[in-house]
Amino acid sequence: MRRALSLMAVLALSGCAFVYDQVQDLAQTRCANLSNAQDQRACERSNAPSHDDYEARRKRLQEGNKPG
Repeated sequence: MRRALSLMAVLALSGCAFVYDQVQDLAQTRCANLSNAQDQRACERSNAPSHDDYEARRKRLQEGNKPG
């Protein structure tokens, strides 16, 4: 039972990274389709954070929102 829960947790975490990567790919495609080069660069900058950066920022925000 414990092994199954551990496996499910690992799969869930890797699934989140997969979904994040897919969303990032879609955002990059949308940026590439913009006609103005300046708009493309701005779009790419706004979608630039890696999943690790996103997770670190999310954890910092969660820790800051803990009652205490």
